[in-house]
Amino acid sequence: MVEEYRLYIASLEKMLYELWRLCTATFSAELWMGTWGTGPFDSDIAGDFLDQLEGLSALQRLAVMERTFRVVVESCASSTSSVLPEEVIAAAALMAANIPEGRSFAWDEEYPGMSEWLPKPIPSDLAPNALQALDVAIPPEGWFWRSWVDDRDRAETQAVIESLWAVLLGISGGESQ
Repeated sequence: MVEEYRLYIASLEKMLYELWRLCTATFSAELWMGTWGTGPFDSDIAGDFLDQLEGLSALQRLAVMERTFRVVVESCASSTSSVLPEEVIAAAALMAANIPEGRSFAWDEEYPGMSEWLPKPIPSDLAPNALQALDVAIPPEGWFWRSWVDDRDRAETQAVIESLWAVLLGISGGESQ
């Protein structure tokens, strides 16, 4: 009887371990990440996006950004999109930091040297793609805006994105695709 009990406990422990492994593998890290400010890099998701880019060459970073914008536009912000709004905002801000009109923004100070992360000049089609991706990823009545609890934070975030929009629109020749 004691041996059966030990086997039973061992099987329960194994089952609980497997359940724990399954849960930690299933629930993506994004569910547990936070936002601590209103800037384009003030979230764990944006930080992870930049960390992913940090070890890449300038051309590889550019390719990741192009892919980020393309994937979100092609998905039309469906719930199955693999790109999160914070990633699109971070990519657009990184792009802005790499053009003269965007280098003076305060967020550039948070990641020293990011203004040299991309090849110059920035490809002319990237700004319209970034604008379109911002439109798709953060529609006016979308969950990104509803997720802000504090009205002041929402307004500050809106101002940041409007600043990004203005810089990107200026280099896109006034068009988004």
